[in-house]
Amino acid sequence: MRRKTPLDFDLIYLEYKDYIFRTSLLYLKDYHLAEDCTQNVLIKIYRKIHTFKGKSSLKTWITGICINTCKDMLKKRKHVQNIDETIPDKSADFESLISVTEAVMSLPLQIREVVILYYYREFTMKEVAQITHTKISNVEYRIRRAKTLLKEKLGDDFCE
Repeated sequence: MRRKTPLDFDLIYLEYKDYIFRTSLLYLKDYHLAEDCTQNVLIKIYRKIHTFKGKSSLKTWITGICINTCKDMLKKRKHVQNIDETIPDKSADFESLISVTEAVMSLPLQIREVVILYYYREFTMKEVAQITHTKISNVEYRIRRAKTLLKEKLGDDFCE
């Protein structure tokens, strides 16, 4: 029987592959790019797992790799395409969720990444600062700025 250790790549793969994909999709806004990014991140984790020192949680370390890989992919690609999926249901709640998601995705990259990490991925501000290699005060500012921009875009539909 296998013993669960934080450095067991098979277990990391099973536990984090979907998380990495969803984070990439939120960041890149392109389904196929997110698939490529997920594969690249998993390869990087496999190659660099021995460098994980445990100074942060494994999830924070993996998210940092994921975000940096997404940034690299965006640098290489000039025009990011929208997610190419059909909308399964047009209920009011679903449409509201879509409009909020679209508003978040239209935010500038630095602000969007903080919103994704803090609200969607539920990292603490300290963890977001570690992942984005910035100060906590910058994270706080970007969240305040995001709220302001989202209030402008969503009007009465904005709910903090």
